[in-house]
Amino acid sequence: MPPWVSKLVLITRSGASYSALAGVVLALGWLARSLEAVPAVIIRPWELDSAPLVIVDAGHGGQDGGAVAGGLIEKNLSLKLAQKLRDQLQDLGMRVKMTRDRDVFIELEERSQIAKQAKATLFVSLHLNTSETASVHGIETYYAEQKSLSARGGQGGSPGRNASEWLARSVQLQACLGSKAEDRGIKAKNYAVVTHTPCPAVLVECGFLTHADEVAKLKQSEYQAALTQGIAKGVVEFIQSQPARPAGHLERNSPSGTEPEVKLEVQNP
Repeated sequence: MPPWVSKLVLITRSGASYSALAGVVLALGWLARSLEAVPAVIIRPWELDSAPLVIVDAGHGGQDGGAVAGGLIEKNLSLKLAQKLRDQLQDLGMRVKMTRDRDVFIELEERSQIAKQAKATLFVSLHLNTSETASVHGIETYYAEQKSLSARGGQGGSPGRNASEWLARSVQLQACLGSKAEDRGIKAKNYAVVTHTPCPAVLVECGFLTHADEVAKLKQSEYQAALTQGIAKGVVEFIQSQPARPAGHLERNSPSGTEPEVKLEVQNP
């Protein structure tokens, strides 16, 4: 074959390759424009009517201001955090009911009744901490070692397995990871809202208003969001780790109601 023929064949093949490449580029461009026109689809882990129901409780309220320190009033900050947590849980596909969504006073027993009447999956109460020692800081989460007789409702459970404790562990871990706050651990205390609430329940002390650096962070919207996103993640991880239960209920831990009534402890502001 003469050299000029070989060169002509090579040029022809190269031109065909470029044409094919150009066709692919045009096709990819059309596909990208088509995908942009498709509405976004949000895939949630639960159907709306069967989604877990979380009660979010903003501590204190109304004439009960809670702790006052560092230029903040506990009832106001706990409500702000609770509203952020509500929005984040709803974004994750869960149903949420708040015990209060404005500055009103609600009795502790009424908060537990809200969860009971709603047949809630779990209950999360948000508070802020104080200390006489200015250097103390961090997050700690409380749960009831044993539910009250009224919360147990005469129902049996699985001995040795405390669902509220596992919820506390999950929430505490993720809240500290999300906010990078000091991890002060989980603690068993018979506070009214966690002891009288039938479902797994925790009370999260979200930081110390008496610690200069921590209270400065707690005033920042970005830090508040990181903190509540961590709590929301802990809630979701706990729910997803539990065996499936009808009507959104999770396993209760208490043995049948034959023990004496639980002695409640008073929560300090």
